Amino acid sequence: MFSNLKKIKTSRSLNVMFGDLSYYNRQTTHGLYVPLAIGMIAQYAKQEFGDEIRVSLFKHIDKFFNKAEQNPPDVVGLSVYYWNIAINQYLVKCLRQKFGRDVIIVLGGPTIDSDEQEQHRYLSTVFPEVDAIILNEGEISFNNILRKILDNQNTVFKDPIEGASFLDGNRLVKGHPVGLTMDLSTMGSPYLSGLLDEFMNSDYQPLIQTSRFCPYTCAFCVSGKNRGKLRGYPIEQVKEELNFVSKKYANRPHHTMYLADENFGILKRDVEIAEAIKKCKDDFGFPKSVALYNDKRFTETSRKILEILSEQTQSGVVLALQTDNPLSLEASNRRNVTSAEIDSAIDWAKRLNLTTSTDLIFGLPNDTRDSFIKTLDCTIERGFDEVVVLNLLLMDGIEMNRPSFRKKYNIKTKYRILGTHYGKHKDTFIAEHEEVVVSSNSFTYKDFLELRFMNFMFYAVFNFKFHKWFFQFVRHLGIFPSKFFSHFFNPDRTVDWPDRYINFLDDLKNAVEGELHDTREEMVETAKQTFIANGNDVGDSSRINMNFGGQLCYQEGDWVKQVLLCHLDNIMKQNLSVEDRNLASLLIDLGEKERVDLKYHSAREPINISYDVINWRKNKFKEPLYNYKMKERLVNFSTAKDQNLMIESFNKRFSYHKPKDYYHEAMEFIRPRYHLLHNLSYK
Repeated sequence: MFSNLKKIKTSRSLNVMFGDLSYYNRQTTHGLYVPLAIGMIAQYAKQEFGDEIRVSLFKHIDKFFNKAEQNPPDVVGLSVYYWNIAINQYLVKCLRQKFGRDVIIVLGGPTIDSDEQEQHRYLSTVFPEVDAIILNEGEISFNNILRKILDNQNTVFKDPIEGASFLDGNRLVKGHPVGLTMDLSTMGSPYLSGLLDEFMNSDYQPLIQTSRFCPYTCAFCVSGKNRGKLRGYPIEQVKEELNFVSKKYANRPHHTMYLADENFGILKRDVEIAEAIKKCKDDFGFPKSVALYNDKRFTETSRKILEILSEQTQSGVVLALQTDNPLSLEASNRRNVTSAEIDSAIDWAKRLNLTTSTDLIFGLPNDTRDSFIKTLDCTIERGFDEVVVLNLLLMDGIEMNRPSFRKKYNIKTKYRILGTHYGKHKDTFIAEHEEVVVSSNSFTYKDFLELRFMNFMFYAVFNFKFHKWFFQFVRHLGIFPSKFFSHFFNPDRTVDWPDRYINFLDDLKNAVEGELHDTREEMVETAKQTFIANGNDVGDSSRINMNFGGQLCYQEGDWVKQVLLCHLDNIMKQNLSVEDRNLASLLIDLGEKERVDLKYHSAREPINISYDVINWRKNKFKEPLYNYKMKERLVNFSTAKDQNLMIESFNKRFSYHKPKDYYHEAMEFIRPRYHLLHNLSYK
């Protein structure tokens, strides 16, 4: 598009500004991460060009503009993800208005598709004012562009550039692909060079990447389109980075170390890296919490790393199933692990007292309401501790987003604001969107809404542990979670229910339906008006599961017991024995006492129980509680030292927040989430 850029004078060092832009509002604290990706590209560029270039890195748009005003950039490199497309569009327009064609603007990131038609759409429609997009890994390709500029070429974007695409008029000029095979030992470390110090000294969560590439080809994932070789960074460099980062964050135990690997545990050397992470905790007190995505195949290597990190990992054993529907798996170009492998992994986790979790996606091609509910209930029957239910999103850079795929499955979508990704710059309101699949040739919009409420309840129970004891108990009475949740969300309104219960349901339903819009423009305008009316806040719709989950767990306790028991009575009718009801009541009390009072950290009085609930949970609730009969004992509630340190650290940072915001942040920050619960023991 901008192939006639005027010649950039290179008698001085080239000013290169990198952006990995985030939003800054009341809900973003937990989601600010060190800009590792642009740090790597900047590091690689400095290694090749040295003093010929000056690099600077930015997360905050205000800081970016302030620096650009003081020292206009020659080249701008932007990392674009589905969560920062709008803010990057805004930045690009502002740069063009301010500097015209004196600045070269290059985009890269996972939203860039490998499909040439999608690349043309991106350059002509989504970002018509940029000069080029980077394909695959960005380091080599970005350097190829810098080299052309530094070689004093009058026209940078004329001949093909390896690893990049640009428009010449309406014609796509695509260079030979590079990346996905580069030698990572040549890259150096942006941590060790000091490029990321500014962010580490602030309140950003640290990211560590030990390897690149995902070998799987799922059509709903931005990584599924790439084909390359799984490669690891030099292991000694990785260890040095781990030590460096852990020292920096030693006094911030509420922070989490995030491993950016797409499948940690594929490479045998990952065991050694896991041992290094554990040693960092022993030596520096950080990280107490590690977030990682383990290899879904659950090999011996995966088992070893999870065993080593058992006290640190947020999610324990993660087996991301996404769906059990064979037709949906085929359409998604995905193959799951077998039922036998799942059972083996869960049994192994049980022996080590590790949490097991899985992700499920509703809205995949060929999936129906009934098939998805069957998958949900089957997942609980298998013994997973945590179940994350997601809606299918159509994002730039995934195969399912292509027009042919949409047409084939008659996919219809609506738009909703993306979590915490909104804000205002000067007089312009900016918000990111999610394009949510709400119907297809296999399910209706009504089905979608029903399963959206189901999504919330599964999240509350199996991730936030909202009275999980009770729901596991009634499961063995023959009531599947989905059936109970359906009753919970659709009570007989002629019954005299507690007002706060009905208000909670109505608020949640209004938020779920109110967050969906027919167009992106409508979504942005609605969010803007809410933002202005609410004092720079878009309300609960930006984070429904987290906001309402925190409210349900911490602020609605006075009606919960009555409501749960009443629904149990209604579902069981005359088949509920007095013993069953009394035990259900006791388990609700147990669930209430188990949750830590984060604000006041008050002690919980022990309760008497004649069933071994501790071993019941340890055995993944596979058998009925009645099989765990024991002599009556007192259950004690306590917190561990690391747990107390994390809660204290969190309170120092967030105690001044309003209750709803406070509990929202607690759900996000205090990881693993079992730190939100007391430890149980018998007296």
